[in-house]
This record gives sequence, structure tokens and C-alpha cells, in this order.
Amino acid sequence: MSLGRDSIISLGSKLPPALGIFGRLRALLDDADCDVEEISELLQMDPALTFQIIRLSNSALYGLGSRCHSLDDAIARVGFGEIHQLVGLVVARAAFQGDLALYGIPAGRLWENAVAVGSLASAIARRAGQDAGSAYSAGLLRNLGKIILNNHPGARQYPGEAAAPDLFAWEKSVYGTSSPEATAMLLDHWRFPLEIAGAICTHATPVTAAEFTAGAATLHLAGAIATDWGCALPGETGLWRRDAAMCALAGVEEEMLEGAATDARKQFGRFATLEWSQAA
Repeated sequence: MSLGRDSIISLGSKLPPALGIFGRLRALLDDADCDVEEISELLQMDPALTFQIIRLSNSALYGLGSRCHSLDDAIARVGFGEIHQLVGLVVARAAFQGDLALYGIPAGRLWENAVAVGSLASAIARRAGQDAGSAYSAGLLRNLGKIILNNHPGARQYPGEAAAPDLFAWEKSVYGTSSPEATAMLLDHWRFPLEIAGAICTHATPVTAAEFTAGAATLHLAGAIATDWGCALPGETGLWRRDAAMCALAGVEEEMLEGAATDARKQFGRFATLEWSQAA
């Protein structure tokens, strides 16, 4: 069986449309001249996303002052630095609502892994002098390809780590593409920055990632630490390396990882306090 780009894009069209908005937001925030009005106009393209951002901006995480009633108020309260993270959380939660039965992954674990890897990748990238926002996006969305392969009409049951310890190699043998490659195709189609798609596509083997090496290695290290946290996904446990060579590829000192992990734990804890029932 060979799952081509057209099929992947077609299956991806069934995912929440706000994913495309999230990609455009990343590019917009990279523009030093962007303002609240431009961000608001972009987010308002999806009324459901707008509603959730306003409601979550009123959660305890962002203080208990006067309530926000408009998107402009919500953006002002959350701030430019956090609006990207908050939109990413809302978008990823919408995308990762269903169990991946053929992988044996409950929706809750998929979501937990996304937030853990996104938080860790951002913290590591910041210490390495990389774009922390792009690293966060890559960590948060890297599993979209699993949804595509799981929902493909000809999808097969993953046999488990005992039979196929390298999930990505198993996917490649079955579908002709791996879930990271499928994710990269989707993000490229949605016009996410190339460095995000490239890092995801190559993060299992950063040493061969060419111009994407630093971002891929950062994502790889994030996967390793998330595994130490108990947030691993089936078939990925043995894929990650956390050593001096991988740190060198990411451009970060090995001793910096503990500090990055501590920062990411705090962020992970903050996100866990979000009152998602308010965004229903």
C-alpha cells in the first residue's frame, strides 16, 4: 500500500480548519510590525476558535480581573507572547479529541504527549538560541500524521512494540510514508514555515536532516525527555537519544537540558490548569 500526498491532503482536510489559521498566526507573529488588529482579524476567521480564546482568556490562568468580552480584549490580556501558545493548545486539543484505535493511543495520551513535547521543544530551543515558537509548534503538531494514517480506509493495526519497536519504520513499510512525513506534507500544504515541517519530517534521525538538523535534534531531545516523564507513545520509546552528540546537533549544552526540562514542567503544569469546560 502506498499513501500518496493527494490522499494525505484529502484526509487532512477533515481535520479542524483552525490548524491552517495557527500556521498563518506563526508567520504573522514573526512580522515585527504586526498588531492586535491583524491578529484579531486572522483569528476571527474561525468563530469557534474566537469563542474559545475569549473564554479561556477569562480562566484563572490569566488572572481574575474584569472579564474579556471581545477578541481584542482577550489578546491584550494574554499578550503576544502567549497568544500563539494558547491558540496552539486550542487547535491541538480539537485535533486530538479522538482515540487512535489502530495505534492503541487514547486521546488523552495523544494530547498529553503533544503538550509535553511542545513545551520541552520550546524550552530547549530558547536555550539553543533557536525560534522557540517554531519549536513549540513542531512539538505540538508532530502527531497529526498518526491521525491521517489511523483514519485511512486501508489502515492496519499497529502490532505493538514487541513486533515493531520502530513505529516510523513500520509505518513506512506499510504505507510508503511515515507519520512524521505525513505531518510535514500537511503543514507544507497549510503553508506553515518550512523549518517546522522540515524538523518534524526528520526528527527521528536528525543527523541526516541537513538544514533542519538543529530543529530536528531539538524535537528529538524533547521526545526523549517526554518519554522520561512517562508521556511516550507506542512504538517511540526506543527511538530517542539523549546524549552529548544529540545536544551538539541541537546547539545546546547537555547540562542545560535539566533547566529546560524544569521550565517545561512549569509550563506543562500551567496548561494543565486551563479550564477547558469554559471553552465548550
